[in-house]
Amino acid sequence: MKSSEPLRGFSGERRHTLKTPPALPPLLKEALCAGRLSHALCLEEESAARRMETALTLAGAILCQGQQGAMCGECAACRKVLMGAHADLTICDPAENKDAYKKENLRTLRAEAYRRPVEGDAKVVLLQSAELISAEGQNLLLKIIEEPPEDTVFILTCANRYRLLGTVLSRVTVYPLPPLPETESMQRLQELAPGHTGEEYGRALVRCGGSPEAGALLLRDAATQKRYAAAEEMLAGLSTGNGYRVMAAAAPMERDRVQYAALLETLASLLATPLLREIYNLPDRTAARFRGELMPLFALCERNAYLPLVTAVLVKRCKR
Repeated sequence: MKSSEPLRGFSGERRHTLKTPPALPPLLKEALCAGRLSHALCLEEESAARRMETALTLAGAILCQGQQGAMCGECAACRKVLMGAHADLTICDPAENKDAYKKENLRTLRAEAYRRPVEGDAKVVLLQSAELISAEGQNLLLKIIEEPPEDTVFILTCANRYRLLGTVLSRVTVYPLPPLPETESMQRLQELAPGHTGEEYGRALVRCGGSPEAGALLLRDAATQKRYAAAEEMLAGLSTGNGYRVMAAAAPMERDRVQYAALLETLASLLATPLLREIYNLPDRTAARFRGELMPLFALCERNAYLPLVTAVLVKRCKR
């Protein structure tokens, strides 16, 4: 028997709505159409807004009553997803509710995932910015992500897959979102940060992996510019095996633990940018290995490790 009560969401007071569903990445759409969609998947993308829009579109396609492999936008289920009011869609977003990933909420979420769907044949649980879930919280969700009820799909989103625990990462299928078309990214960036040259816009998009939101912040904020410059210098050092270059670039950031952690995040983002990998002649597999090596370093930062030593560990682990 189906429950008469809807799933409880943790997305705060403001509902997540979707005006125009974006196109799903080809690999994701292919898996949907073929009925091969994983029960737990992760959308990786720098832009939080784009991650959420794509995740909502995917949730709509899963819950859609009109067609397979897409969100029709016309059926009752799709209209409810568009309005942010579908009873079988649970959204956890720390940007809307700072307590979303507290242990007690995660335990409640885990228990409610076993309830039957209310309106259709499936349920979707969307975990936005899942890298912000603590290690203990990720472990709380590990078993249900690995073996969820057969009618439940978990959609995780993150800016950097390697901020997830390895045990979680091994149990989800990761779909990096392809960059937006260049003209669309450029137009959006010009709207967000007017008054710059074409060269400045192009450089910002390259360094930010095509994300207009990240590019706009880079153009507007001097501290962000300084951090990106240091991270790119570290990338250059890693690509050539020049450890001294890496340590010299990181040194000014080692005075502030928060800035240093942000530097590592930025370095991970640059490693995920195809054009930068090409510029610095860094093979995809090597870049992926370097990103994986960054993950334990965040834990060292949280344990108040001596930051120059953390940089030295980075250099040692990321030898080509």
